[in-house]
Amino acid sequence: MPMHKYHARVQETAVNIPKPKNNTIGIIAGYVIVAVILICLYQKPAEPEVVVVVKEEPEEIVVLNPVPSSITLSEPLWLNAPEDIMAEQMEDMQVRFRIKNHNTYPVTGITVEFTFYDLEDVDLGEAKVITFDDVLQANEEKSYPEYTVGSYPRDTITVKSEVLSVSAHQ
Repeated sequence: MPMHKYHARVQETAVNIPKPKNNTIGIIAGYVIVAVILICLYQKPAEPEVVVVVKEEPEEIVVLNPVPSSITLSEPLWLNAPEDIMAEQMEDMQVRFRIKNHNTYPVTGITVEFTFYDLEDVDLGEAKVITFDDVLQANEEKSYPEYTVGSYPRDTITVKSEVLSVSAHQ
């Protein structure tokens, strides 16, 4: 059957059927828009700039506070005791003793009190307080073979010593 082209007429006026439009440009523009949207969706976002802040931990401060009992002191031996307690002229007292540090760290500033006693073991009340600035390492023992204490009360028969204080060595 042959195809015939019909022209419709309405009351003697011609009705034109529109020709199909060329939508190629619209279709291409649509594809471009969809492609741009997909690229934006699938594109990795730019990595944010990473700023590294290094926080320094404050150093742990260890306060060493040694106690006097951590230092032992041998009984002082009076080296130049006078033969006669009534002697007119007295020399400065010289003693021999040892100091030992029982701490696990060095110490210094060891304050020692030398106390003087008479024949009846009564304190004569003129003690000498001496601070040793030597550094004693951990568990070190130091000898003082002839240490001059200084003058002492006339009636002194014995001398005793005691550690009053000590400081950690920095």
